[in-house]
Amino acid sequence: MSHKKSLYFTRREFLKVAGGATAALAVAPLLSGCGAGGAASGPIKIGVLLPYSDIYAVLGESITDAMKMYFDEVGNEAGGRTIEIITEDTEIKPDVAQQKARKLIEQDEVDFVTGIVSSGVLMGLRDYFDESKKLLICSNAGVNAVSRGAKTPYIWRTSFTNWMAPWSMGGWAADNVGKKAVISVPDYAAGQDNINAFSNSYQAAGGEIVNIQKTPFPNMGDPAPFMAELADSGADLVYSFYSGGAAVTFVQAYSDFGLSGQLPLLCAGFMVEQDVLPAQGQAALGTKSSLHWAQLLDNPENKAFTAAFQEKMGREADVFAVQGYDTARVIVEMLNAVQGDTTNVDNMIESLSGMSFASPRGPFTLDPNSQAPKHNMYLREVQEVEGNLNNVVLDNFGEIVDPGTEDLG
Repeated sequence: MSHKKSLYFTRREFLKVAGGATAALAVAPLLSGCGAGGAASGPIKIGVLLPYSDIYAVLGESITDAMKMYFDEVGNEAGGRTIEIITEDTEIKPDVAQQKARKLIEQDEVDFVTGIVSSGVLMGLRDYFDESKKLLICSNAGVNAVSRGAKTPYIWRTSFTNWMAPWSMGGWAADNVGKKAVISVPDYAAGQDNINAFSNSYQAAGGEIVNIQKTPFPNMGDPAPFMAELADSGADLVYSFYSGGAAVTFVQAYSDFGLSGQLPLLCAGFMVEQDVLPAQGQAALGTKSSLHWAQLLDNPENKAFTAAFQEKMGREADVFAVQGYDTARVIVEMLNAVQGDTTNVDNMIESLSGMSFASPRGPFTLDPNSQAPKHNMYLREVQEVEGNLNNVVLDNFGEIVDPGTEDLG
């Protein structure tokens, strides 16, 4: 594929991502009279939409466990009211997520919703939350459009946008690794966002994209043809974005086909995060990535968080747990700011704008323009540390915030 492909998210692509199911989200008239429990009394009901099955199940579990951990730390109370969560499994299917969102809002009458892992699921839900004027605080899905052309005041993110990791990596790659790159990503919205952002900053620094490879989503299938294509690309480096089971498949195949020693592998950090590193093993060694967190990040909040998560959950934290933890903190601070009154969504939204605190990821601020975090991005490398594989922070790219425009990819 030529790198001259349009870098804009077209309406046709939007509809493809949403699964063509936007029409199924026409808001029922009963919603206008359906409050979030009426007066600001009784428990605050929070709907949680996350995958608890399929390839992203581990992500959903990490986000949920860390949210519950933070809520436990504040006594499961905020704004003078107790917190109650109702979880629903979205899998990674927009149509399933649509059904579950309607159930949470129209039947369970939750006060607001959080969660969402897949970019396709988030895009499929965008119109429903916009038209029903219900608040969604997204704890993972990074599709750029929701901070740009498809932005709505009712969707805020505590996670990232898909632009952040590839854009911060692109210029560094051209200056420090090589001037010819091949890109490999899954064929869905997040993959295209990674293509656009990496291409923009890499080319601006004098690099050339020699090939773009899109693999089937959600399951890659046989990786052999894709590895052969990478080996024959003539590139100086590979930039890639995969997550969950697909990340394990890609990294293992990359090593098995002998590419690790001859073609540097750079990626968005999700591809070599703590949730997949144990399965990838030695195959991941030397992979460099960009992400807004690392387990070994040296700040007091991260040390306390990782130790507490390990003790409570019996496993290491990952970036998804950090996002769940920060999501819960944002929710608690929002509820405290409005004194537990969830009947006025505008007041809740106003309290989110500019919210700032010290997170395990470093300084965290909710940007009112992109409605996503402003936070540091870190250059990391998979190394063996005291007998275990981990992402060692090599550099801090500094604070980064989504531009809210397509101009930078």
